[in-house]
Amino acid sequence: MKQLIYSIITILFFSSCSQEFEKISDNEFVGTWELSGREMFNGIQISIQEENGKLVGRIIKLNNNKYVQFFTDTNDIWISEITRSSNYQFKLKEKKIGKDLFALYGLGTNEEFKVEFIDKNTIGIAKSNSDPKNSEIKYKRIE
Repeated sequence: MKQLIYSIITILFFSSCSQEFEKISDNEFVGTWELSGREMFNGIQISIQEENGKLVGRIIKLNNNKYVQFFTDTNDIWISEITRSSNYQFKLKEKKIGKDLFALYGLGTNEEFKVEFIDKNTIGIAKSNSDPKNSEIKYKRIE
């Protein structure tokens, strides 16, 4: 009897979790997204499209931050790469603001984040040691 109860609990647990771990198509990223959770970048809009076989995000609307206005322009590449790390997790490389200035001093021009879909219209991004689903930093689909 105990075995039967443990089996039922195990089956219920894994069936409820299985949707969370299902394979998410790369095409779910395609669309227009607005950044939130980082004061300097709030309100920037990015269009993610497939270019030459990889997903690339370009800025389509800037916010009013003076550094964003100074160092970026519309159509600049914001997301240089999105790669899969599991069925439901991805890695995303954002270009740093002022990347040309960083490059002059031999510093890195990209920042890499872990990515997970919180729902169909929200992506959570986090540094390598944090959980993207609990992150304050989000991309929200607007189209």
